[in-house]
Amino acid sequence: MKTDQIDKVSLEELKKIVEGEGMISRIKYRKQVNNFMTGKRPVIAKYEKMKLEHAHADQLDEHVKNENYGFQCLHYSVSESSGKLTIAVVNKRRQAGSVRACTIDGDAKANEDYIPFDGIIEFGNGEHTKTFDVGIKDDDNWEPDEDFFVQLYEPNTNEELVGQDTKSRVTIIDDDKPGQICFENTKGIKVAPTEEQCEIKVIRKNGSDGRVTVDYETIQLGHQEHVAQAGKHFEGTSGQLVFENQETQKSVFVKIMQLSEDEADEYSDNAFGFQLKNVHPEGAKLSKKSLQIVNIVTDLDMKKKADAYAQLIAKLDQEEEKTWGSQFITACMLHPTKGDDGEIQDIEALDAVLHFATIGWKLFFSIIPPAHYFGGIPCFFISLAVIGLVTFVVGEFANLFGCVLGIKPGVTAITFVALGTSLPDTFASMQAAQ
Repeated sequence: MKTDQIDKVSLEELKKIVEGEGMISRIKYRKQVNNFMTGKRPVIAKYEKMKLEHAHADQLDEHVKNENYGFQCLHYSVSESSGKLTIAVVNKRRQAGSVRACTIDGDAKANEDYIPFDGIIEFGNGEHTKTFDVGIKDDDNWEPDEDFFVQLYEPNTNEELVGQDTKSRVTIIDDDKPGQICFENTKGIKVAPTEEQCEIKVIRKNGSDGRVTVDYETIQLGHQEHVAQAGKHFEGTSGQLVFENQETQKSVFVKIMQLSEDEADEYSDNAFGFQLKNVHPEGAKLSKKSLQIVNIVTDLDMKKKADAYAQLIAKLDQEEEKTWGSQFITACMLHPTKGDDGEIQDIEALDAVLHFATIGWKLFFSIIPPAHYFGGIPCFFISLAVIGLVTFVVGEFANLFGCVLGIKPGVTAITFVALGTSLPDTFASMQAAQ
């Protein structure tokens, strides 16, 4: 080991010294056989060249083997991108002679999955091993692992040689990755009822080798409320998507039914499903989320305009019905309000503070009669009188404040009085214009 420090000795080197190369080879061989017996398939990448030997003839007892010729390995595994497989035949007596080797179809078919071999192998005196190549064909379509066999024959009579080491099995491992079929949008799709169609995108990921097909159909999610009905809200459809080699995206368009004006006024949000199923070939996978929910939602812009119009009409109707006495009741009330977007706005702490701070002014302005009384004439003149009174009060308070601070009346007029009268008018005019 060329060292006296145990921490510098590798485990593999120690095993070679203690057990020898033969023991390590047997352990590796047994591990390969165990993986194949338990169905563990080797994981290989696309275009990876891989060749494995799983069952060697030297593990058999001598009495079950042919006494003259035999295969060195009884089970090979080879990836389809390897191009060829080299198979070794053993001449056990090392005497001059010949033996015929021929491939036999299993799941793998000649000229489709491999290039067939049928030939005579000649041995000279002293020759122990000869090899020959079997071509392996590669394609882009996923297939399950397939087998073919190679058999030894007596060249003159074409009879199969007796013995368990005269037939070898070859497994072709497919290295194609057909991928997984799933939806591009995993959080659901929203579409307005005014749109003519809805686009649903289906993608293929984690591989795009070969041809993959998947069936689809629209489904009604039940008969309860807020469920879109086929023929009324959307047009039911079904079919099959075909992904060709290296193709990764497909789209399906579902027609959205246009509602009449009366139906649109009563329309509420509804939903239907888009189902994927029956993926082929078996190597392709279907995402666990194979159902896409499509929500037909109310057009938000149209809804806001309709709500604003309805609020305006309701407000005008309310103004028409309001009495002089009800104004004083309304002035004392504090309650949630509805915003321009139609959402209910709850009362906040600041709203409550401002309400109780200004409740006196609200009651004072309630003496102005409603606008629909006598054509609005009393409302107009009394409003002017109240505004004049408020301006007078603001002016007096500004003069007192300026007197206390020693400010000249002219400066007070263009600052505090303006802030108390003209500036609020400016903001009120701006808000009314909006």
